[in-house]
Amino acid sequence: MFAVHLSVVALVIAGYVIANEDKAISFAMLPAIKTESAQASLLLDAATRGERILVVGEQGHILYSDDRGSSWSHADVPVSLAITAVTFAGADEAWATAHDGVLLHSADNGASWQVKLTGVDVARLSVQAAEERVALLEAKLQQATPETREDLEWALDDATFAVDDATEAVDGGVTTPLLNVWFANENDGYALGAYGVFLRTSDGGSTWRPDSNRLDNPDKYHLYSMTRSSAGTLLVAGEAGTLLRSLDAGQTWERLESPYQGSFFGAIAAADGSLLVFGLKGNVFRSTDEGATWSAIDTGDQRTLLGGMTRPDGTIILVGSAGAVLISDDNGGSFRTIPTTGNRVYSGVSGTADGRLLLVGFGGVSSIDIDAVPGGSS
Repeated sequence: MFAVHLSVVALVIAGYVIANEDKAISFAMLPAIKTESAQASLLLDAATRGERILVVGEQGHILYSDDRGSSWSHADVPVSLAITAVTFAGADEAWATAHDGVLLHSADNGASWQVKLTGVDVARLSVQAAEERVALLEAKLQQATPETREDLEWALDDATFAVDDATEAVDGGVTTPLLNVWFANENDGYALGAYGVFLRTSDGGSTWRPDSNRLDNPDKYHLYSMTRSSAGTLLVAGEAGTLLRSLDAGQTWERLESPYQGSFFGAIAAADGSLLVFGLKGNVFRSTDEGATWSAIDTGDQRTLLGGMTRPDGTIILVGSAGAVLISDDNGGSFRTIPTTGNRVYSGVSGTADGRLLLVGFGGVSSIDIDAVPGGSS
């Protein structure tokens, strides 16, 4: 699957070294090595706040720049795992997700990082979520009618097995990646990942709780992206056409009828309040009614799309495989292609303070001044 997407490539770094007391320690759990080649390595995501730019990728590389990407410094990172996503939240606060269920936090604008959650922590939270679902189904079963009893019994069996599986995982921890992290404000945030992992914080990341039991995601499809419309609708997009919506700030969730059964790797909110999802084979869909219905957007491009952003001026940028860079000036109603060279795979896009696009993916960091590209701006 192309999905767990570019971060899977970074698994080539997995290996073992022998440390003190003859115990095998995973190389990935050692501090990231600061190499000169990191800027040109596999980078998976980028984020910008003011002059500070963060880019993250394989082998625990987190780099930061305060001069619009002209030069880069290595952050102090305690793991060498593939870092899959990064975001800012609150004054000087930043968060990043990684393989093996690791969640990282920075309190100095991304210059240094600490492990906030490990795979073992995530596994324990998964047990809690599974047990809560069992309790909920047991309560429903007591009130079941003959028509609903059989389905509830099957669901309870599945939930009980899920508790057993999650309990077994505690010893080894979660080894599948966290794939994204999103904050609505300095307090309310989510971390999401493979096999339906969905964690929530309401206190700025001091504590996290499992919310996967609130989702209608029985097949545990991977969750790739999250956004919020200007009206406050939360939208989660994921594997196999998964679209999940909350109209009450995450208290309850509903599964939406999907316009496409392929994976959605990104979800973004447009300036006019509409929502966009995008993914495999260049598929882009737009909703103007908070996700209730979706319209296909013909971009004329079938390259898989992996990342996107809405710029402060409302321009929407989507990026992806084979050098795909698409731009929309009408809130996602239509797109045009920005020419690039080299057929690089772009997994993420952010902006610089002077308005250029910062692209990350295979081959590291590159930038485009779309105002200087013919047809690049309107």
